[in-house]
Amino acid sequence: MPRTARLLTPVTLAALLLAGCTPSTPMPAPPPTPDATPVFASDEEALAAAEEAYGKYLALADTILSEGGNDPERLLDAVSRDVYANEAPGFERIANNGWRGTGKTAFTISLQRYDDPQVVAYVCEDVSATDLLDSSGVSVVKPGRLAIVPFEVEFDGGDDMLIVRKDMWDGGGVC
Repeated sequence: MPRTARLLTPVTLAALLLAGCTPSTPMPAPPPTPDATPVFASDEEALAAAEEAYGKYLALADTILSEGGNDPERLLDAVSRDVYANEAPGFERIANNGWRGTGKTAFTISLQRYDDPQVVAYVCEDVSATDLLDSSGVSVVKPGRLAIVPFEVEFDGGDDMLIVRKDMWDGGGVC
């Protein structure tokens, strides 16, 4: 007997044996489950939650800056690990140089889209009332820096509204 026939025979035998084990009438489909309750009832509610989450993030960031960049892992209360991995080196540089931040960052936010539970928004950070000082109290901010910086920010509206992506926006027209 050729080798192919020996390999097919057990497979064929198993198929024939299993075919006798299947019920003659199909099982009824389970009843449909109700759709999950949306995280937000409206675009306005999604935007308000994103605004609150971004405000929390900026408050944490400004505090960390005012404390010389120390303990930046506090940001993990407001951002995903990926966003934190992008933000942490800046705080480390500030800490290593002995710098500290002053002032508060303001922002405006507008909804780009809401696809439950993801919220994507344009955020315009206004850093005009902030400064970064060296250990002598001299500003290390370069003259001519942008006072308003646009970002596209994605939030996960699950149990905790976290920032899961924050990219500079270079498309214009949002701030």
